[in-house]
Amino acid sequence: MNARADKIELLPLYAPKTCDVFADILREKIMAGELQDGDSLPPERVMVERTGISRASVREAIRLLEADGLIRTRAGRNGGAVVHQPNANIMVRPIELLLRGQRIPFRSVLETREAIEPASAGLAATYRTDEDLKILDAICSKLENEIEDEKQFLNNNLDWHMAVVAASHNELLIGFVKALSKTIHAATDVEDFNSLDSRKDVSKVHMKITDAIRSGDAAAAKRRMERHVNAYSERVLKYAPPAKISLR
Repeated sequence: MNARADKIELLPLYAPKTCDVFADILREKIMAGELQDGDSLPPERVMVERTGISRASVREAIRLLEADGLIRTRAGRNGGAVVHQPNANIMVRPIELLLRGQRIPFRSVLETREAIEPASAGLAATYRTDEDLKILDAICSKLENEIEDEKQFLNNNLDWHMAVVAASHNELLIGFVKALSKTIHAATDVEDFNSLDSRKDVSKVHMKITDAIRSGDAAAAKRRMERHVNAYSERVLKYAPPAKISLR
């Protein structure tokens, strides 16, 4: 071997696993729409025959796509791997893990909510449908009629906030609010936070915001929601200091 050959720098090569390559191919087909939501993948035996890869590699590729939420496996005689197109729910688990794993301060959760929900209300006023308004009205009625039941009120309150962001028809905002909703909901379950008078005030505010959404007044919907979530932040930090709130 000559001196020049000795000086050639050779870097380690990485050969991707067969299962990763196959998973990438299927993932791209799903994201590109070639495989639609509800489509069944060929049986495992057929995929092995068509690709020439091992049964173990096919199974691992399917497992990787299941972890991504892009494939669901049905058991039984008519079971198998079924395509699941991603939606807003796919954001929930990663954000929840980030909140807990990085020990994100609860104040940061509140700040994120204060940034997102007013914008969602403004968009809801612009893009809401008649069906969206029916849902919001029904929840407002439940808030008023079940105001004596604190637990049910909290559930209705959560449903109303989700209905507002759903009326924005923005999948990213819907995903973020869904991911934060459990933490926000848990923080309201504290002593002295949900007095009857407080629940009555919240119910009235929700109706006012709903009215702004109904009238298509984006500025009013955004402004009223901003006041509402800011007031919530002030109260929850007063009754439940961040150190006592668990991001569960």
